[in-house]
Amino acid sequence: MFPLTETPAPTRDDPAEGLSKVHRLATELAARMRYAQIVERPLPSEQVEALVQAARLLQEKGEPWPQLVGEVLKQVADDLAEEAEPKEPEPEGGRIVAGLNRFLGAFRREAKASSGA
Repeated sequence: MFPLTETPAPTRDDPAEGLSKVHRLATELAARMRYAQIVERPLPSEQVEALVQAARLLQEKGEPWPQLVGEVLKQVADDLAEEAEPKEPEPEGGRIVAGLNRFLGAFRREAKASSGA
């Protein structure tokens, strides 16, 4: 019999493995958040923050966002902006909306420039 060769397990220092894990986890979280949006449940701020952090990490590494991540973050930004408009926003809520809008605005500009539009 031929001896089986073992494929080396990915190490903790393997950046490609880490980024693929971020992609997978961000997509799973975005799917859960999309479901909550569909059934009109509130999104926990921890989930929003985690998805934004994952998107920032991917952007910093030059990796494209999974499509669902972009869709969910855009909806979150739109919802936050809508909630903040009719009444005076709380200082924390205003900072979150402004920060998320700045982040998504920079991403949209970058995406538009790379697509040649």
